[in-house]
Order: sequence, then structure tokens, then C-alpha cells
Amino acid sequence: MILFKDVSKVYGNGVTAINNLSLRIYKDEFVFLMGASGAGKSTLIKLLMKEEDPTSGKISVNSRDLSMIRRGAVQRYRRQIGVVFQDFRLLEHKTVFGNVAFAMEIMGKSRKDINEKVEASLSLMGLSKKADEYPRNLSGGEQQRVALARAIVNSPRILIADEPTGNLDPANAEQIMYLLELINSQGTTVIVATHAQEMARKMGRRILYLDHGTRNDNMSSGGGGAEEAMAAGDRVNISSAFGEFAANVQEEEYSGLFTEDNSVSDEGGK
Repeated sequence: MILFKDVSKVYGNGVTAINNLSLRIYKDEFVFLMGASGAGKSTLIKLLMKEEDPTSGKISVNSRDLSMIRRGAVQRYRRQIGVVFQDFRLLEHKTVFGNVAFAMEIMGKSRKDINEKVEASLSLMGLSKKADEYPRNLSGGEQQRVALARAIVNSPRILIADEPTGNLDPANAEQIMYLLELINSQGTTVIVATHAQEMARKMGRRILYLDHGTRNDNMSSGGGGAEEAMAAGDRVNISSAFGEFAANVQEEEYSGLFTEDNSVSDEGGK
């Protein structure tokens, strides 16, 4: 689904952020992206979001070469990607419902569609009773769940979480990881950039380590879906770990959130 082939990114000041990087992330996969500060994680995300263009090499998503997407079609391409940030980036003057709805309003969705999908997203995040609250009245974990609801409400094919647990305590961090796994189980490819090595290890998902802009295969783990860093028996049972929180999430009711087609069309999209 996502392919980087011999990709390099050199900035105008001569700094090489990505150096001849090749990697593949499969459809519906859950991958951790790790590395020290300055390893290239943020640049990789910017390249995938088409906020930056590579100096050399090829990036493709769903077999589409990103260099062929015209400037006017970039926003349409980005519709298939949801993003969650460490600092939440919520609109303080909007309620929880308004923050999530805003992601659909800017796309011109109908009020009926907005109401249905926002309510489903908030319910999935355990936030139905917080719909009329403002961000300032929420805990950090609740704010991050609002940001996650906003990221998935438009049914992205890919979800990028950039240090989603960096500002959270361990209990809230585990809730976010549970929700990311739930979203992945509905067919969304999930990429998590994080420094939380112990959490990533316990999750038993593939880990891609970056080191000075290239892949460190001595530390990276797993090959796709079957080869993982840990034996299946050593993985944390996410659903069991959350107890009441997980029990209150009825995932089968929300599969419709992840079925919308947001792909870039072949006509006028390149």
C-alpha cells in the first residue's frame, strides 16, 4: 500500500533528513515508527502527507506515484489520511462535537451525515457524554480521544499518529493504543511514530527504526503480518487490559465509519 523506494530528502541548508530510504507498509498493517530525535520520522510523515517532496526516489500510495499528483489534487489525496498529533490541536472555541464535525464541514458533507458519523465517532471513543464540553474542560486523555475521533470521522484509509501518547499518563496511553488497534481492525492502515519503546514492544506489531534518515534493520522487527518482535503469547491482551473502558466500546456498530472511499481518482487527480 505504501512504498518508499530509494527516497532521499535534502533540505536547502544541506541537511539530509532522509537518506536513500526504502520501505513497504502493507494494506491494513499496524506499524510503529521509532528512532531518536532527528532520525527522520517527522520528515517521513511530511513526505507521506505530501507536505514535502523527496529530493530523489519514489513514494507511492495505493500504487499511485505521489510525484504525479497535481497541486490542485493534494487536498483530495490527503482526505484518505487521518492524522493525530501529540499536542491534540483542538479548536478551543468549539465543543467536542464541533471539533469533530469541523473535519466533515470543510468537506461539504451533509448535516445528516455529519450528525450520524460524529455521534458514532464520539461513541467509539467513549465521549458521547462529553459532546457539548469544550476542550479546556477535558483531561489530556479525553482531548486526545477527541483528536482521534476527528481523525477517523472521514473514514481514512491511513491513520498517522505522531507521538499520540507523549503527553499522557500510562493509563490514558494504553486507552489510546487500544483505540488505535480497534481502528486498525476495521481495515485502516495505522502508522504510529513514538518514543514509547516498551509499549511498542508489548503490542507485538512491526517496528521500523530510523537512524539518521535511513532504516536500521538491526533494530527493526517483523516483516509484515506474521513475523513480529515478540511471540504472540508475550503480547499484551489489549482488550483485557482496559476492562470497563474496552467493554463499553461496541466495535461492530461502527464498522461503517471505515468504509467510505476517499481515494484519489484517476481523472483529474494527477
